Amino acid sequence: MPTPFHFACLLALVFTQCAAADSAEVSDKFEVNAGLSRTSQSLLNGVLVTYRNDPTLNITYETSQGFASMQNGVGVWLVREELFKAGLSVNYMMGRQEKADPRYAGMGHVSGSAMNYLWGEWQPIKDAITVYGNAGNSWHAASGTLAQWGATVGFPVMQGVNGFVDVSRYWANQSYVQQYYGVSQSQSQTSGYNVFAAHTSGTMYANAQMGVVIDVDRDMDLIAAYGRSTASGMLMESPLLNQKSQAISALVLSRRFR
Repeated sequence: MPTPFHFACLLALVFTQCAAADSAEVSDKFEVNAGLSRTSQSLLNGVLVTYRNDPTLNITYETSQGFASMQNGVGVWLVREELFKAGLSVNYMMGRQEKADPRYAGMGHVSGSAMNYLWGEWQPIKDAITVYGNAGNSWHAASGTLAQWGATVGFPVMQGVNGFVDVSRYWANQSYVQQYYGVSQSQSQTSGYNVFAAHTSGTMYANAQMGVVIDVDRDMDLIAAYGRSTASGMLMESPLLNQKSQAISALVLSRRFR
């Protein structure tokens, strides 16, 4: 499942690269993004309550036939145009590791799972605004559905440097909230938390961040971002959470291959 910073970094690149396209034809794409990010969705440690700096990596390959990436899974296009893309794929829903976060002590693991995944991104104003969204439904019924939507606004700062502002929301259904943030009677006994049963679906996190994209050369960019992630009132009812707002950040190097 993509993180907020995957979207901010990749969509910021859209702003800097689309201006170079002289036609509506969409070319094949091979791109690698690697760096560090502080987020609730860790590539190494899965879903976290206490955000931490971990390595982040996304490899993307797109052709007219379909796409494969760590962010959007492996799938086929529903739409593939210069300013609008949408795809249907099989992706991976991150699990939860007890050892990865002190807030999970006594709570046990939640296994990751494959999921059906739908995603899209649209530029209503070329090189300036990108609106995006995705939704994944786990193949394990207990893990439920997780979705994200948001928008990125890009703007020039100076030659070779562009800025962006990104806002997004994470939403989950009741099954997902219960699986990852609920506390059963047996978990209450081993963890010391009060029993908590999720009673509704809803927004979990609201994220906002600002960043810059610095041109290193024709095919490489350095992306830096910083912001805040705020848990909803619904999620704060879970005893696993002890902070309503946490910092999020990213430092990513992006390389395009032609």
